[in-house]
Amino acid sequence: MNMYDRLIILIPTFNPTDKLIKTINILKESGFKHIIIVNDGSLENEIFSKIDVYRVLKHDVNMGKGQALKTGFKYISKLDFDGVITLDDDLQQDILDIKKIADYFLKKEGIYFGVRTFENAPFIRKMANKMTSKIFKMKYHEDIGDTQTGLRCFPKSLLSSLLEVDGSGFEYEMNVLKFLVKEKYNINKVHIKTIYNDNKSHYHAIKDSYKIFKAIFK
Repeated sequence: MNMYDRLIILIPTFNPTDKLIKTINILKESGFKHIIIVNDGSLENEIFSKIDVYRVLKHDVNMGKGQALKTGFKYISKLDFDGVITLDDDLQQDILDIKKIADYFLKKEGIYFGVRTFENAPFIRKMANKMTSKIFKMKYHEDIGDTQTGLRCFPKSLLSSLLEVDGSGFEYEMNVLKFLVKEKYNINKVHIKTIYNDNKSHYHAIKDSYKIFKAIFK
C-alpha cells in the first residue's frame, strides 16, 4: 500500500493548459494516485482526453472555483479516504511542499495550509494578498499569513461543514477561512515556496480582491 493512498488530491480547473497534464504526472510519479479533477465548465478542451485520473467531475457551465471545490468535496465525502488536499491546476505548488503537507497530515490528522512568503510574486498579487492577510488579522485576530493559498488539506470529517459555507467564486476560500477561525479550528500553517508562472490566471487582482475584501467584512 502506497503511503499516500488514504489521501485525495482535488484540483478545480477551468480551460486548463498542458500545465495540468504536467501537474498530474508529477503527482502520480510522487505517489499520489487518487486525483480528482473538477472541470468547471471549460470550453472544448482536449486536455481532458489526455489525462488519466481517479475521476473527472464536470460542470456544464462555469460556476466558479468555490462551487468546483464544493462539487469535489461532496463527491469525496462519500468515498473511503482520510483527507483531501486542494491544489491549483498550473504547477504553482512545488511537489515537495505538497508531500510535506501530506506527510504532516498522515503523521497527525488536522487542517494544514501552505503559506507563501511572496518573495517572487507579481507586485499586484503580492500587495493584494498582504493587504487581505493584514485586514483579516485585524478583524479576526488570527495571523494566517497567506489568506489566498490554494494548497490546503482537510480531514474528510470536515467536508460536510465546508459544503455549508457560502460562496461560489474565489471568495469561497476566504469564507472557509472565516468559518474555521470563528469555529476555533486549529489551522496548522506550513511554509511553502512562492511559485508564479506566465500562465494567464483566472484570478483578477482588482475584481476578485474586491470580492475577497467584501467577504472578510460580511
